[in-house]
Amino acid sequence: MMQVLLIDALNLIRRLYEALPHGPDTIHPDNMDNAAHTLERVLRLHSPSHACCVFDSRGPTWRHEIFSDYKANRKATPRPLLEALPGFSQRFQDLGIRSVSVPGFEADDVIATLAQGISQRHGHVTILSTDKGYLPLLGIRIRVYDHFNQQTYSPESVLTKYGVRHDQLIDYWALAGDPVSNIKGVPKIGAKTTQNLLQEFGTLDALFEHPPEGAVGRRILEHRDALELYRRLLQLRTDLTVGLNLKELRYPTKSA
Repeated sequence: MMQVLLIDALNLIRRLYEALPHGPDTIHPDNMDNAAHTLERVLRLHSPSHACCVFDSRGPTWRHEIFSDYKANRKATPRPLLEALPGFSQRFQDLGIRSVSVPGFEADDVIATLAQGISQRHGHVTILSTDKGYLPLLGIRIRVYDHFNQQTYSPESVLTKYGVRHDQLIDYWALAGDPVSNIKGVPKIGAKTTQNLLQEFGTLDALFEHPPEGAVGRRILEHRDALELYRRLLQLRTDLTVGLNLKELRYPTKSA
């Protein structure tokens, strides 16, 4: 059975970077070793038949083009860490793990494209990341694993945490807001109200078609354009041309 491990590389590297002492212009000398050792532990734990480290492309992405404030409130990746990324990629390559990025796209979209394609070919995918944005991808053949908290997310755990199904999360974040992406949501509609709305109406489109009476319905219609933009921003792309075939992702490779 094909078991594919897709690693959100910068998510992994940055968590390890923040855990070690560092100056404004330096990274800790143990950073690359820690990342390599962590990846080795992950590989032993999951025993994948295929694996890939996915990096964000440098510079603005298509989301910044349609929403200039996208993730504007997030702390920028430190310059020394950015400059060290080719070295991290080489260390991962030395372990037999191919690295990939697609110009103009975040790792999220690349991973989503690969995960959906592999799932459609009846392969099983584990996405290694602490990023909640992957949770809408959950399915029979796709799971998300948080290495640092040693937690595998499931549709059931998402329902317990958010009060909505995993396939409703995009609409949930659009309505309630998502600070990580700098998405404001609808004013005066918080998490609990959003849970109740989606439990009753199911989708954002249903709310547009048949808005609830009163102030909540009026706010949704007043912010319809913003909500449709938020939903587009939050939706991961699954239609990219990544330029890889599965043979290139086999692990372990003959040369590893």
